Amino acid sequence: MSMITRILVLDGSAAGESAFGLAACVEHTGARYSVVACQKEAGKQAAEGIGLLAAKALDAAGWGPIALRKPQLVAVVVGPGSFTGLRASCATAAGYALGLGVPVVGVTRGEALLPELEQAVALHTGVKPVQGWMLVTGARKGRVFVETKQGVQAIALAEWQPPTGQAWLVAGDAAESLPLPEAQISGITTPTPEQIAVAACARLSGNLPAREALPLYVDPPEAKRPAAGLRAAPV
Repeated sequence: MSMITRILVLDGSAAGESAFGLAACVEHTGARYSVVACQKEAGKQAAEGIGLLAAKALDAAGWGPIALRKPQLVAVVVGPGSFTGLRASCATAAGYALGLGVPVVGVTRGEALLPELEQAVALHTGVKPVQGWMLVTGARKGRVFVETKQGVQAIALAEWQPPTGQAWLVAGDAAESLPLPEAQISGITTPTPEQIAVAACARLSGNLPAREALPLYVDPPEAKRPAAGLRAAPV
């Protein structure tokens, strides 16, 4: 496989008050990953309209559909996060990959932040050694997503039963909302475009286990089927 040098990165995963949409063009030269162009806007609407951000970023980088230089890989954050934001960003990623004829690779937030989180655990100098890391991100009201090396789960804060006798490094934009005795709060929150690109290339090369570029839904959607059932089909 030839070296990937141009990566389109999409992230619409953040939920709640932290929601944003991000599209970035990342260039890979040697061991260096650098952002050529980036469009980021706050709010749920920005995540849902991530296709517009992607078009602006590609245009700013000169990687547009008619340009000589085009992305060779599309990387998208598949979760955990906003139901609608993930659906919009993954669909946009799939569309660009299909149109460009390039691979699309999905990564979780924790996978993108893995090297930084592992380094923070290794460098921890507290009295009690930490068991590992937890990445805590906002979900809908009263709930958070918790990602560890073992996987991702949605937690209702009112029902949370923290593990006992262990200290954890806790990161993420909702780290302080999770009641966890002896937690070591980290300032690591959201992956950068470069970190997402690094993780995507690692997955593409087989250095991360395979994962489809589909939304990672770990919390049921808020919308519920009406108690009386759906409307009858029109006649």
